[in-house]
Amino acid sequence: MNVISRGIKNALRSPLRSGAIVLMLAISIGLILSMLVARGSVSAKIDEVKSTAGTSITISPAGVMGFAGGGDALTSAQLTSIKNTPHITSTSASLSDQLSTTDTNLTASLELGNFGARMQRFEGSGSTANGESAPTSTNSTSTRPAPTPRTSVTGTTNPNSVSTNGSDLNITSGVTIDGTSSALIALVGSDLATKNSLTVGSTFTAYTKTITVKGIFKTDNKFQDSGIIMPLATVQTLTDQSGAVTSVVAKVDSSDNVSTTVTSLKSTLGDKADIISQAEQAAASVSSLESIASLALAGVIGATIAGAVIVLLSMIMIVRERRREIGVIKAIGGTNRKVMAQFVTEALTLTIIGSVVGLTLGVLVSGPMTNSLVSNSQSSSQTARAEGPGAGLIRGGFSQINRNITSVTSSITPEIFAVAIGMTLLIAIVGSAVPAWFIARISPAEVLRTE
Repeated sequence: MNVISRGIKNALRSPLRSGAIVLMLAISIGLILSMLVARGSVSAKIDEVKSTAGTSITISPAGVMGFAGGGDALTSAQLTSIKNTPHITSTSASLSDQLSTTDTNLTASLELGNFGARMQRFEGSGSTANGESAPTSTNSTSTRPAPTPRTSVTGTTNPNSVSTNGSDLNITSGVTIDGTSSALIALVGSDLATKNSLTVGSTFTAYTKTITVKGIFKTDNKFQDSGIIMPLATVQTLTDQSGAVTSVVAKVDSSDNVSTTVTSLKSTLGDKADIISQAEQAAASVSSLESIASLALAGVIGATIAGAVIVLLSMIMIVRERRREIGVIKAIGGTNRKVMAQFVTEALTLTIIGSVVGLTLGVLVSGPMTNSLVSNSQSSSQTARAEGPGAGLIRGGFSQINRNITSVTSSITPEIFAVAIGMTLLIAIVGSAVPAWFIARISPAEVLRTE
């Protein structure tokens, strides 16, 4: 006990030097804890992102893009095959259609404009694609009819899939609908509702049936806000397309399995479907988090080495200054073990004091440091993407994933705290090992003779 108490007293014998050593150790240990927290938080976020972001696969009939292109709608049998594909956890199916003036009593709220008019310029002479009479264009000497605006209809098993920002559909009034039902109900876009004075509970005619408005939605997308959302089975029945699907969004259990799942789907569906995924987007975004985790690990290693070196150099300096004291202790009967125990206790005392200060400092700065690392990494990543061609389109595709990634919450778990304490003990052990070796080599006779 006398050896231990003497070691503790010696650690505090020179307040200025001890304070400097403690301060340097505190900074190293605080950095260790901060980097461990950053690594743990980022690793947890990587696992979360891999299971939630970039896991979408969109399957559509081959050659179909929106209301353009050829190809046949996907069938119920193909939809079943998609659902049974390994790693797919859920699917959202939809069927798109358009209401012409003979299909509904609604007035379309979306004006065609030059682009829309050009897309419909090949309609049959004297009638629209749905067979109704159409006025002749006054801008042409041909008999080609003037295009008329139409209202888009989306039948879906998941109304939230129509949202354009990756979150739930914004219902401004009323309630959402059950996409798995077959009821004659609908959600109406805000622009279309305003154009036709529709409110919750209003009715309109579509495909000769009376449809009840259950809710009004707004997406800040002009095309979507001019459309109608109905249950998939309802649209299939009203349009005589039993089992037909024009788009399927499949969710995979992890972004790591997206590539394998896409390969399986292509093998199953062959050339009957076009398949795209967000795997590349997720990989690009997660790579920034992985670089932070690597940086944090390097920080932990570097701070541990720095702390060990601080203790090592400090103890070597102390041992060299107190060679005479060590020689006298050995000369009056002190063993190497007792002398080393005294100096190891001194090193542990300095390390423990530095640890208390450093761990407190680490708790305070770990959160801001983690957020700063993530924010800086994401800013650099976004800047690099924005400088390339098609920057606007790429930024839109990455927006939801980036929002998910930047919301990293730092937390100090018992495991992280235990590792930090273990690192502290490692610093003390490594920092004391070499000085202990020097102590063992000191000869009392030689010290007393030279001094």
